[in-house]
Amino acid sequence: MIPLLILGLLKEKPESYGYELLAYMEANYFQYFVRFTKGSFYYNLQQLEEKSLLERINVSSEVIEKEKNRYVITEKGEQEFDRLFLKYGHKNDVITFSFYTPMLFAEEITSENMIDLLEVQIEQTKEKIRLIEDSLKNPGNLRKPFIQMMENSKRHHQVNLQWFQEQLSEYQ
Repeated sequence: MIPLLILGLLKEKPESYGYELLAYMEANYFQYFVRFTKGSFYYNLQQLEEKSLLERINVSSEVIEKEKNRYVITEKGEQEFDRLFLKYGHKNDVITFSFYTPMLFAEEITSENMIDLLEVQIEQTKEKIRLIEDSLKNPGNLRKPFIQMMENSKRHHQVNLQWFQEQLSEYQ
């Protein structure tokens, strides 16, 4: 998914530095939907360049900059963006929520352990909701579809929170 993000951002922001793209992704909460690190970002940037999906443009400047290379998407990169857009857009993967796996064996542990587990989930879910609410208070330059995704994610977390609380009441 990271290649799709990089290619899409270069379509929108041609001649960007790598660090500009990464900073934009972080500032606009892309990590809420795609897991990435600085290392994985730069690895994917390098792979896209090696595959000729983007190219480096050397910039000569009297000002010393963090990076001297700006990137642009190539024609081949445009085609790959379209392919990835459709590939990921057509997917409707199952929700992989690691909490579900231990829940399969909830009858095999003590009530105290289950209560502890649910209380942790409740606190973590409340924190996720708080972070989303904070980001939506000042949407700034957030894209409209992203705001809608954040609102939808918040609703999912609220449903999970209610379910966790119902489960907790059964164990108390």
